[in-house]
Amino acid sequence: MKGSNIQIEEQSLQKVNLDGDKLQKGLAKLVLVVVELLRQILERQAQRRIDLGTLSEEEVERLGLAFMQIKEKVGQISEQFELKPDELEGTLKGVLSSRDSQLKGTSLVDVLDSLLVKGAVIGGRITVSVADIDLVALDLLATLSAIPSVTDGTKMKQ
Repeated sequence: MKGSNIQIEEQSLQKVNLDGDKLQKGLAKLVLVVVELLRQILERQAQRRIDLGTLSEEEVERLGLAFMQIKEKVGQISEQFELKPDELEGTLKGVLSSRDSQLKGTSLVDVLDSLLVKGAVIGGRITVSVADIDLVALDLLATLSAIPSVTDGTKMKQ
């Protein structure tokens, strides 16, 4: 009987480890989706600034290099957790699924980008829970807007 108890304990430990791997992969996917969302939004804002001519050539180069490095790092981490590139993109596209034909092609990136361009005030409460136990409450009031150009107007495209 003692031998069967050990076997059950080993199976339980193995199951916990497998769940831990699944949890790590799920958490990695969540973080990577958020990073990818932010990267896409920031790239759009950077492109607007480039189009407006409010960035120097050196700033444009720095931005381009930074975005390439972020994209490369996201790819490396995705590979490490065996996530396919389309998994991240598919998650982003699926966030705003709608039956409304006008919204069919709208992504979360499109919505957030539009809010940045127009400006928005966002308020609400976020509750952070672990294992269905509420641990932290955040009461938020934020203004969301893009920075179209440098405020003093001295930096222009060279």
